[in-house]
Amino acid sequence: MERTVPGTWLISPRGRALLLACCGLTVCLVLSGCVSYCRSCVPVGLLAPESTVDLNATAPVDYAHEQMAFASALARLRASQAGEVDPHAKKYNVLALSGGGSYGAFSAGLLNGWTTSGQRPPFDIVSGVSTGALIATYAFLGPQYDPALRQFYTTTTTADIYQKRFKPAVLWSDSIALSEPLAQIIERSVTPQILCEVAQAHALGRRLFIGTTNVDTGRLVIWDMGAIAASGNPDSLALYRKIVLASASPPGFFPPVPIDIDVNGRTYTEMHVDGGTTAQVFFRASMIPVEHGELSGGHRALSGSCVYVLVAGKAYPDPKCVENRTVKIAGSSLSALTYAQTRNDLIRIYTLTMLTGMDFRVATIPQNWPIHEDSMEFDQATMRNLFDRGYQWALSGHAWAQAPPVMDASQQSIPRAGTRFIAPLQPGAGS
Repeated sequence: MERTVPGTWLISPRGRALLLACCGLTVCLVLSGCVSYCRSCVPVGLLAPESTVDLNATAPVDYAHEQMAFASALARLRASQAGEVDPHAKKYNVLALSGGGSYGAFSAGLLNGWTTSGQRPPFDIVSGVSTGALIATYAFLGPQYDPALRQFYTTTTTADIYQKRFKPAVLWSDSIALSEPLAQIIERSVTPQILCEVAQAHALGRRLFIGTTNVDTGRLVIWDMGAIAASGNPDSLALYRKIVLASASPPGFFPPVPIDIDVNGRTYTEMHVDGGTTAQVFFRASMIPVEHGELSGGHRALSGSCVYVLVAGKAYPDPKCVENRTVKIAGSSLSALTYAQTRNDLIRIYTLTMLTGMDFRVATIPQNWPIHEDSMEFDQATMRNLFDRGYQWALSGHAWAQAPPVMDASQQSIPRAGTRFIAPLQPGAGS
């Protein structure tokens, strides 16, 4: 055993080896950190695909080629449908509401502004997932509930929606945060009176659908909320609230919501989470209450009806320099996946409207609008600003497009021929 000299620390050979190993590890971590952070990102102002020229391309790039081909096919499809419209068929107005967390303030603002404009139609069918599920019931029941939407999306705070768990507890929990605050809001909002009004609308032939994701099957579950409200079951109100909460519960962030079902007289428990996990926005032709006979024999029973898709978000994520860290890369990739899923869902609905002769309208947050990066942050000032912008956007008359944003020719992905590009410099974009 080595003696300790006053004022100094004598370390054993094993201790010195351990110290050297720790120092080496520290150096490696520092160097790896430098590797992670010391990359040169393309300035955000130079990332717009429509303004970037590929210096390696052997032929001029025609961004409009795919759009022109699609437009030609669409024209032929429309021409083939001419004269098939049934003038006696009922015309339906459908509203499909997407997910988007706090970005739902845009949807709420647009609905309020749409009412003020005098152009908002009554909706025969409404569908919603995630934040769209929170909006769906009010949008379905009509403009008299616009003030409630304004109240929720301009005064709510993060603490009103969820409470984060103590960090070590996350390791053995089913979620990062607790959703009890949101559950309490839903309980106060979805009252017996609301349930009665939904049931009455259902009896008149109108339909309200909310989507959740079954954790066990990994599939979208579409709930007929009007049928649940009108069922007369003593647990219908509790089930209605559970479905809304489940649809607005991002997996991993909020706990899954247990829902009991009965199969052959035996009770089983399903776990349901955010409907946006499997569909960011949805509409099916089967959701319209049209008799089978009206769809046979060449009848165009859905022609003249219109599907309005209200997206609580942008079509594409804002470009940014992502830190070369596991969590940051995974988060950015998951965000890109969500945006891509939204665009794919829009294309799916758009294709359905073309095949059935229905009209298509879509409203998204314009790409040049600044929005908070984290949709799970419920900041009052930010949400009020987004609500006001959505309100004014509806009044402007420019909110609704007739095709999904992905149909914009400038947004098409053109194969790269190399790694050399030029783009117009913008102030602050660098050189």
